[in-house]
Amino acid sequence: MGSTRGSASVASILLVLGVLGVVVAGVTVWPLVAASGQTQVAERRAQAVVVEPRPCGARAAGDVVEVQIDGQTRRATFDGCGHTRGQRLDVMVPARASGDLRVTPVKTQQTELEALAWRTHIVLITLAAVAGGGYGILLGRR
Repeated sequence: MGSTRGSASVASILLVLGVLGVVVAGVTVWPLVAASGQTQVAERRAQAVVVEPRPCGARAAGDVVEVQIDGQTRRATFDGCGHTRGQRLDVMVPARASGDLRVTPVKTQQTELEALAWRTHIVLITLAAVAGGGYGILLGRR
């Protein structure tokens, strides 16, 4: 009789752990799935020269820079302020540059989607390790 009861408790523990694992995986992956549907603007790296510096403040629109795009020099608004005239900056330019051009500083950090994917991988690897360890403990008792 004791072995039947033990098997039932092991099965219920495995069921609870399985459901918990699915819930944790779902909660972890859901923001990644939701964020992947957002459209991202394709950008390329370029070098710009500040031609009209602007002071930083509440109404600052950003420095005016000149950037080389497909062999043409174009003026753009830089998403930053307070640089000196003639200063060279590494910038990100939209792949399809048309109309009023706005450039941003080069991104050295991961995008939000990449950071979210990294966290998801860590949580899922941890979950797999815990599940594997639990399964190993169950097999070791037999």
